[in-house]
Amino acid sequence: MKSGKMLAVACLLLLTLLAVAGAAQQKLGWVGPIYVELSESLKKGFQDYYLRTYGEPIEITFVRPGGWPVCVDRVRIWDGKPDADVFLGAGAPAHSVLASLGLTVPYVHAHWDMIPAQWHGMSAKDPDGYWSAFAPWLVSNMYNELVLRMYNVPPPLTWDDLLNPIYRGHIAMCLTYASGTMYEVVQIQLQTRGWRDGWAYLRYLAAQVGRWTTGSTDTTHNVTRGEYPIGIAQPQMNAMVARRDGYPVGNLVPDVTVLVPEAAALLAGAPNERNAKIFLDWLYSMEGQKYVLQGGYFVARTDISLTQWQAEGVSMASHAIAALGGADNFWAVDLDLLDYDLELATAQWDEVNNTFDREIYRKWEELKSTLSQIEAVELQIADAKAKGADVAAAEAKAAEARTLFEEGELATARTAVTEARALLRR
Repeated sequence: MKSGKMLAVACLLLLTLLAVAGAAQQKLGWVGPIYVELSESLKKGFQDYYLRTYGEPIEITFVRPGGWPVCVDRVRIWDGKPDADVFLGAGAPAHSVLASLGLTVPYVHAHWDMIPAQWHGMSAKDPDGYWSAFAPWLVSNMYNELVLRMYNVPPPLTWDDLLNPIYRGHIAMCLTYASGTMYEVVQIQLQTRGWRDGWAYLRYLAAQVGRWTTGSTDTTHNVTRGEYPIGIAQPQMNAMVARRDGYPVGNLVPDVTVLVPEAAALLAGAPNERNAKIFLDWLYSMEGQKYVLQGGYFVARTDISLTQWQAEGVSMASHAIAALGGADNFWAVDLDLLDYDLELATAQWDEVNNTFDREIYRKWEELKSTLSQIEAVELQIADAKAKGADVAAAEAKAAEARTLFEEGELATARTAVTEARALLRR
């Protein structure tokens, strides 16, 4: 009799354990380039919401292999059978690539109308419902105030300012493939200057670089630690969070910039589609947006008042207001943006990445050396000219060397430098 009761108790315990295990099987997967601080904030907020709303826990996994280009490639490899449900983060070019490949599907979340369609001519959500911004920001640069003061140089305010020799060796920057923000920086140059002059600018900029980093986050750390005073291709909120944490850094929105509508999208073939849609609805709710702000990002809804949130005790609200120059909402910031050609940026993705790797990164040392030789012979010509010498032929040859440098003909440029020197000796 006792053995029968024990068997019944054991069966009851087993059924209870199975029920508990079943209740823990709700799952959700994200893939994307958002920072860990934001992913942890969203994970906590959504798990609390899900348990409160549906009465059961949900397990969340986050795949973050690197910047958005690497994340896009990960989804490509999955080929319609993803190990995640939501692509979380990255701007319009990434989401355009995913949609064009059929790797995301449209989903108009519950708060779609609270996200503007466009801002200063740039898209903040996809007209066909594939993606929408949940955390917008501007492409910017960062500087360390104390280190620049130590060198007694002002912060560079424009893209052209960065080419001033006073900043040479004091700039940290990463590859386009490692950072979607860096890809946007390259597109800014190509779309404002044209293909030839855009790559010429990037050759000059590369010659100024003191360190290549592994991504935008690594660049941020280099600047906050004071190892390099200037960091290129920084998400605008990086400086906001660094200042919150006590670092003496400033954020520079340069003279020409673009909007990055940090967005979310539903992956095609999502294994947990129901939970993915619940998450997307929550992400754009007022509650979800507060967790976005607490995770160190700006928020996207047009009806948010940061000053009201500040009064309610939302701790990051005051830092966001300061970073936005006193604006009460991200979309209230007054500035001019580049008339950005998204289709062109998407179409050029592979070509630009390959060109940057081949012509800029792999030739970095050669770029620095060649430019130094050109500058040295230009100084020699200036000295000779000041002494009354006829330097017209040498000047023409030095100008030819600079043109060749801008076009990437580095060996020929150095030959022209040698010829200019020879002309000076005649």
